[in-house]
Amino acid sequence: MDTEKKETCSAALRSLLLTALPWLVHGTGALFALHLQRYGLQPRTGEGLPGILTLPFLHEGVDHLLSNTPPLFLLIFGLFLFYRQTAWLILSGLYLTSGLLTWLMGWPGTLHIGASGLAYALAAFHFTSGIIKKVPRQMAFALLVAFLYGGFVWAFFPTLYRDTGISWEGHLSGLLTGITFAFYFRRSGLQPPPDPIWEDGDDDPEQEL
Repeated sequence: MDTEKKETCSAALRSLLLTALPWLVHGTGALFALHLQRYGLQPRTGEGLPGILTLPFLHEGVDHLLSNTPPLFLLIFGLFLFYRQTAWLILSGLYLTSGLLTWLMGWPGTLHIGASGLAYALAAFHFTSGIIKKVPRQMAFALLVAFLYGGFVWAFFPTLYRDTGISWEGHLSGLLTGITFAFYFRRSGLQPPPDPIWEDGDDDPEQEL
């Protein structure tokens, strides 16, 4: 197996293990009737701060998990594929920063659970990185993200989520975090190919015309 295939398999395995964690947490909670959802993020309260860490691992039910698992797998896979040296740092930063922003932006008295905020952060990170870095593979991945999850732009319109159980604060926090991190880590991971440099002589295409 060549190096490229090994790196792809490694990225897929890491993504699979990470996206399995919320299922493990949910299964354990359901098996022992632990009601783990109560440990979600509670905005702007001291007791709600640990929810920054627990937020992506807690879900309302299987349907909630099923809606978050495919995008998380794809987006985490892309992160480990394109950012082999800094993937863990970026993922940790997106995870903690989006959670902290949700804690700051959320309405007191509410409870936030689910990995959608992290998914929004990853989607925004990949899409923005594809645009600003101009690496062909990442540009293609950004287009795939836009095609599959283009609806993430609606996080800018919180009124659409009024009177629903959807955390628009988590979505918007993830979106802002992903964009910010894309610019900060724009020199990490794959880089665009260098522009061709033509020397004086027969190799200059203008001289061949």
